[in-house]
Amino acid sequence: MVAVYATLAVAAAVLCGFAAVFMAMFRHAAGLDLPSPGWLDELSPDKYAPLERLFDPADIASIAAHPACTPAMRHRLEAARRRAARLYLSELTADFNRLFRIGREMLAASQQERPELASTLFEQWFAFNTRVLALRLRLRLGFTPTRPVGTVEALARLRDDLLREPAFG
Repeated sequence: MVAVYATLAVAAAVLCGFAAVFMAMFRHAAGLDLPSPGWLDELSPDKYAPLERLFDPADIASIAAHPACTPAMRHRLEAARRRAARLYLSELTADFNRLFRIGREMLAASQQERPELASTLFEQWFAFNTRVLALRLRLRLGFTPTRPVGTVEALARLRDDLLREPAFG
């Protein structure tokens, strides 16, 4: 019986930890300044195409297969790619948070209830931040994911959803 309580306590602590991380991310998104009016039209997910290439294992494999490549060189290259990926993820997160802030402002300014927009915003925010958190953990631990699944797509989806809103139409 004690083992059951201990397991429940650990599960509750882990759940509280994840909740605290997500709440911190949510507060950070709310604290960003609103971008200029034309920013949304100019934002292109193509800006993050290099992020996909940073996670391409074929590059590392081809370099590692070269006879002149030492394990130290490969390690430095992988570390540099992880640093670059973290920078891209930071920029991607900032852009996503700006989009999220625009959506929240639209909800606040709306004259009517918009449960579908609120639901879409929260679902996309949660999915995006879950993926980014997983990528950041893998990068921090030295693992290179095969590709950043869903992150750039989430940014594009949120951007497209906001552009379809009557406030922008």
